[in-house]
Amino acid sequence: MLLDIPILIAKGSDHDSLSGNNPIVIVGPNGSGKTRHAINMAAWNDASHIGAVRNIELPTDVGMMSGERARIQLSATLTNRRSRWWQISNEIDQLFGKLLADNSEAAVKYRDGHYAGSDPELETTNLMKLQDSWKSMFPGRSIEFRGNQPFVVSKNGPEAAEYSDQQMSDGERVGLYLAGRVLDASSSVIIVDEPEVHFHSRLAARFWTELESLRSDCRFVYLTHDLPFALSRRDATFIVVMPNSQPQVVELKDGLPSDLIEALLGAASFSIHARRIVFCEGQEGKSIDQALYSAWFSDDDTAVVPVGSSSQVTACVDAFRQSKLVAGVEAIGIIDRDYWPDKYLESLPEGMFVLPVHEVENLYCIEEVFKAVATYLGKDHDLTNKLLADFKRDAIGKFSDGLFAKQVSQRFKMAIEHYKNVALNKVTVDPDRNTNKLNHLAALIPEN
Repeated sequence: MLLDIPILIAKGSDHDSLSGNNPIVIVGPNGSGKTRHAINMAAWNDASHIGAVRNIELPTDVGMMSGERARIQLSATLTNRRSRWWQISNEIDQLFGKLLADNSEAAVKYRDGHYAGSDPELETTNLMKLQDSWKSMFPGRSIEFRGNQPFVVSKNGPEAAEYSDQQMSDGERVGLYLAGRVLDASSSVIIVDEPEVHFHSRLAARFWTELESLRSDCRFVYLTHDLPFALSRRDATFIVVMPNSQPQVVELKDGLPSDLIEALLGAASFSIHARRIVFCEGQEGKSIDQALYSAWFSDDDTAVVPVGSSSQVTACVDAFRQSKLVAGVEAIGIIDRDYWPDKYLESLPEGMFVLPVHEVENLYCIEEVFKAVATYLGKDHDLTNKLLADFKRDAIGKFSDGLFAKQVSQRFKMAIEHYKNVALNKVTVDPDRNTNKLNHLAALIPEN
């Protein structure tokens, strides 16, 4: 069982250490300093660090050596890389040399004990654990070492087939390498840079969950750009890394849905470039709101983040502000007027702004905006006025009595829905069914 392992994340900061045994996920975009911080974290905690730039080419024939020599060579290679962390990792030969040497020593020990009549217990070596975990990650396939040469045996077809390490996919090879590094790690803290590389997103989540269970004596720290992977870590603590400042521990409210947390973490990582986050409706790359507001603000200090519906915009702004997600970053939200009643709009949290029009596209119907766009497009004054008059005439002509009545009906429905929710949220549920019924009716239809 993993003990409570405090971990030093930044010397001299407000968060010198984090207690607990849950995973830590560090997020931030390229250039934010995640890798440099990971190197420092590894040094402060004497942790095992698995870099993002990895040589995953397995040796065709792993050289035989004693366990002691293999341990010395692997330790020297890993120690040397700490001072050259930007270079590609090249410890895979020594790693598998050590795994095979340990496995061989365990086999010899068992054999000698058996012949000595001591009824020895068979040791489950790290190589055996690696083979078992790799098989569970890649169903129908197993990894074998014959004469110190790795082979994959596949049973996914009508007949069993085998192929050498040179024919393995990048995902298979990186899985073998990472499992070997994790199982062999001697530190109680394992730091992994870009754990999702070469993996399908679902496989990455399953793979690391498996390794966490195999090394329940360790605390895992992940550095990633992949927010779905970040959210797959159970009970994770999130840290946002920004340049030229200390990392910040993100405290998100319990019960937030995963898509909302993903949006918040994504917005937090934007803070490397921005001091103001604008949450808006729509989806990334498909949002008219995002395109318009990005052009409207058009400055390096503002990032526009679409998060879906108006309710999700409100939830993001509220959570961002309440949790103090990132210091020095302002969060605001902009939503369409839609059919919302005035009472609902008045109840929105601080930082929410509502357009004066039904939908964002209707902004172009405002005379000042229409004329500003015409001027930008080089239209002269007279032509602009004519185009505006033509537009108004066409718009009014299409707004029939039936359409007007439909708009009124929709606005009324939304007002009633808001009134109902506010009224019923105040009702105390009574175990007596008749009393309960009367309480609900009284809330909906007050006597006065």
